[in-house]
Amino acid sequence: MRNHKQQEQMYLNCHTYYSLRYGTIKPEQLLAIASENGLQTLALTDINNTSACLDFVRLSSKYKIKPVLGVDFRNGAQQQFILIAKNNNGYKNINDYLSKFLHDSELKIPEIAPELDDVFVIYPYIHKKTYHLKEHEFLGIKPKDLNHLKFSKWNAFRNKLVVLQTVSFQNKKDFNTHRLLRAIDNNTLLSKLSKSEQGQETDRMLPYQELCDTYREFPELIKNTASILDKCHSDFDFSHENPNNPHSYIQNEALDFRLFRKLAYAGLHYR
Repeated sequence: MRNHKQQEQMYLNCHTYYSLRYGTIKPEQLLAIASENGLQTLALTDINNTSACLDFVRLSSKYKIKPVLGVDFRNGAQQQFILIAKNNNGYKNINDYLSKFLHDSELKIPEIAPELDDVFVIYPYIHKKTYHLKEHEFLGIKPKDLNHLKFSKWNAFRNKLVVLQTVSFQNKKDFNTHRLLRAIDNNTLLSKLSKSEQGQETDRMLPYQELCDTYREFPELIKNTASILDKCHSDFDFSHENPNNPHSYIQNEALDFRLFRKLAYAGLHYR
């Protein structure tokens, strides 16, 4: 019998074209694809970017989808870990952590995720790699990892494993566009683009039953994935009654102008 709660909550790693020089899907299109597949919860985890998050949340009610927010932290195309916000405070903590790397291009994202309040961590499973997982940390198992998993010690610790079916493309055309973007980002010819610098053509949203069939020998992974997404909630007010933009930052617009002018000149040397 199909478990509807699990059916609705399966995707922890979804990208839009705000995953710059990597993703190809519009934020609203991602929601539409999810709706077509009968999903009611979806995690948006763009690569080193949160630009699409608020629009994603705003549009989610139109498609009757519960939005979950996070970031896929990568060095180039190399995935280090995924951070998923349990709530607004977790989302703020993820943004604060991400900002350090966006403000200093020489910094490299480490292999070990930080311990942030109200945040889940998903590490991509690598065969024979040693992991020391904390309570809020999990291993993401991709379909291609399942054969290795059968002979791994982690097969005995399924409570720490989740489904990691990445969504970056809608079809083959999208994947071809992605490869062009990766070639541009690496300043190389498409024919010389390394496999390690591109995603998999299979990084698409699969029908629920197909995904269940893929993980049928590991039902705990489906249950764990649904449990994580069920614990995540975001709350942003997009109503017209409560405008998000105040008329002035301090007492009035004239004082605002003087403050902004002062800050602009103070930061001019740095810029």
